[in-house]
Amino acid sequence: MSPPDQRADLSYHPFSGLWSWWDGLSRFTRISLRREFLATIPLTALMGVLHLQFCGFVGLKALKMSIDQLKIFMPCIFLGFLIAGPLTGFFQRTRKMTVLAVVLVGIAAVLLTIILTPAPDSPNSIQNGTRQNTPSENYSAGVYIFFGQILLAQIGMALVFTMRTAIWRANYPFRHRGKIVVLIEVCLSIGSFLVILIYTGFMDYLHLPFQAMYLISGLCALLAAYLFSRIRLRREQIQLRAVDDNKINKVKPLAGLTVLRQNPAFRKYMTWQMLNGFSTMLIDMGVLAAIMIDVFDSNWIEGAAALTAIPLFVTALASLLWARYFDRRNIFTIRFYSALTYAFSRLVLVAGIYCHSISIVFLSRVITGLAMGGTKLAWRLGHMQFAPPEQDSLYMGAHIGLTGLRGLLAPVIGLYFYQFESNSFGSSGMILVALSALGLAAAAFGFRKIQPENNTPQPDNPLN
Repeated sequence: MSPPDQRADLSYHPFSGLWSWWDGLSRFTRISLRREFLATIPLTALMGVLHLQFCGFVGLKALKMSIDQLKIFMPCIFLGFLIAGPLTGFFQRTRKMTVLAVVLVGIAAVLLTIILTPAPDSPNSIQNGTRQNTPSENYSAGVYIFFGQILLAQIGMALVFTMRTAIWRANYPFRHRGKIVVLIEVCLSIGSFLVILIYTGFMDYLHLPFQAMYLISGLCALLAAYLFSRIRLRREQIQLRAVDDNKINKVKPLAGLTVLRQNPAFRKYMTWQMLNGFSTMLIDMGVLAAIMIDVFDSNWIEGAAALTAIPLFVTALASLLWARYFDRRNIFTIRFYSALTYAFSRLVLVAGIYCHSISIVFLSRVITGLAMGGTKLAWRLGHMQFAPPEQDSLYMGAHIGLTGLRGLLAPVIGLYFYQFESNSFGSSGMILVALSALGLAAAAFGFRKIQPENNTPQPDNPLN
């Protein structure tokens, strides 16, 4: 069939174009993609229970954390990202899938220990919309044990994020990479969405203890480790030799951050990303979970739906649209529109809190999911517009390290001002959410300001 006939045929079958590029991939790429899809299925169980917002919700609802304890817990989670960024330099001379498999086994070991974590025996005390600390909350050993367990697991997950990008860079052709990564992320998002709903449904209706979901997820981590170990990276030996000749990797612990000094364009991009990510985390990492408990007194399903399930599901669908746009535009344009959409979702969230309407809050999370469709794609692939192929993991490591840095600051600042606003004005975080929207809008125009004249992405190392 000639190319014109192919295009005519696709016009009668609008959805067939989704897979029309499959036959154009090399056999090696198709095998890699099949194996990554298979490995992604058990990975969804980890992504669900270790989702940052869901971890905070588990702490508040199952372990009865106080707001002051949450101020410690959320930065501890992001400390894992901050540690993992510099650690990337240690693995530059090691096969990436070997590292990924070993890390997943370590995560499994940590998750399996959570079955022994004790839960407090007294309920939260909430009066006039404000959480009250009780002695059992302040001195619960289970809370601080959970801190350490989630910290270790998040260090591992941050390394998993970094190592997975090596598959995309090495095995998938540039012209199809956006579509392929989106399909993988759709699978991951929908799987995590289902996992969270199943777990929380069991906890609401069958009174399943929260430890059980970590037990199941730990076993899934072992399966994921085996499946990822079966993936091979194209030209990995050549790139490992290139790493040996590259002086940037000689200072291993700091190699992931050195690229910020050496690449001004990447440094500017990361500067505006710091404001963008900080404004996002100010609400999402702790404050929104507190709002769901303090303002709406939500059960497991309502809280998990607002915090994680709805955004994950909408993100999966929106990513399919963002992928087509991503392959034709540069990272600055993607960041501009996704940040503006995120800012709008914040304004809708303000309306939901003001009206005390969980339905409006759910709507705001739908809009958040639309924004995250572009944000997640940009977070995973954006550094590739700046990084040489052999330094891909270093650039992603720098990105993750900075994510950890803002994650140490934003949750504490956000929760502090949430308490101050609630106690002083009784507005339950509305002012803080509005300030977050302002920061996101400013970051959007910052990305637009540094956008180069050429508005199309440049192939880094095209395959096939």
